[in-house]
Amino acid sequence: MLDIKQIIKEIVKKILPNSVLFILRRFFWGNYCYILWLFPIKKNKIVISNYDGKGYGDNGKYIVEQIIEQNLNIDIVWLLNKELIGKSSFPPQVRVVKNRSLRALYELATAKIWIDNCRKCFYPPKRKDQIYIQTWHGGIALKKVEKDAESKLNYTYINKAKNDSKIANLFISNSKFCSNLYRDAFWYNGDIIECGSPRNDIFFKNDTHAKEKVCKSFKLNEQINILLYAPTFRADYGVNLYKMNFKKLINVVEDATKNEWCVLVRLHPNISDKADFMQYDSKVINATDYDDMYELLAAADILITDYSSTMFEFSLMYKPVLLYTPDIEEYKKDRDFYFNIFSLPFPVAETEEQLYKLIQNFDHKMYTQRLKSFFNELGIVEDGNAAKRVVELIMHNMF
Repeated sequence: MLDIKQIIKEIVKKILPNSVLFILRRFFWGNYCYILWLFPIKKNKIVISNYDGKGYGDNGKYIVEQIIEQNLNIDIVWLLNKELIGKSSFPPQVRVVKNRSLRALYELATAKIWIDNCRKCFYPPKRKDQIYIQTWHGGIALKKVEKDAESKLNYTYINKAKNDSKIANLFISNSKFCSNLYRDAFWYNGDIIECGSPRNDIFFKNDTHAKEKVCKSFKLNEQINILLYAPTFRADYGVNLYKMNFKKLINVVEDATKNEWCVLVRLHPNISDKADFMQYDSKVINATDYDDMYELLAAADILITDYSSTMFEFSLMYKPVLLYTPDIEEYKKDRDFYFNIFSLPFPVAETEEQLYKLIQNFDHKMYTQRLKSFFNELGIVEDGNAAKRVVELIMHNMF
């Protein structure tokens, strides 16, 4: 059956120039909804969005938890996609509002502070007295992003990104590297605070809460070791590259460590709807829809990724990171890198057999030494207190 709505969209795209289409989209996104300025700003209200409507996770979650821990008088609103309402769990102190709704526009229009981790598109005109804090989801990056990858990005995204940076008041950074990246590649000239990333605070806690929570969610024995496989997405949004012989991988890790292991597979949010392409069982588990990636990272003992920035964050715990990059040359042509991938502290495998050998021959002492030197070069400021610093800043600007 023909999708008439989609056909009309495609016809409009062909007829109208990109600049006109972008302005029309901004109308639909609520960007020109000035009538909402009739409602007063509520000085103690913040509105948080995570990946444009995803569940309770990333920096926003850890900022919220710090607010709750300090018992602060703040009205917290979380914008959540319709299909996740009733499925994602939130503290009672958080009001959940449907993302991309008229109510969402109202909450944003009347909030003192906006917090987001990716480029905003659905929002009302930002007022002079409102503050927009961009916490960004990437952190230290391997693959080039934003302006540095401009030729690979579409017109709509570039304009959305430029506008987002224009209205942002503050970017949260965890290093000299990130601060320089925001200045050079994000079309951003505003304030930057190097305070660490709130989501990374969990890596500095010496408790087992994350492991217990993850094991309970997936019905795992808490004594089991966890290998987290978390690749990034490809330009074509394909998933064939993620098919691995996980049974063999588990056997190799168990032989090398003499412990019991399982694999949690976590696909990137951009392809989360394709997670069912893989066969799962009691030891190879789909963790793509788990709300908080950072709980998964904290619970894991080994991370295998490819070009994802999670490599830099997971390694803050000095746990092993292995890079499995079967399409490295093709991927570099698409995005290119800020670092020579082979100069990073993380061992690189281009085939599954190479990956097995890296696991068997992993030298943790040398790995730790290389990490310390690398962190020093990047100017990392993480110490487990980022959320406290951000909440301090929020309170300073609210009252």
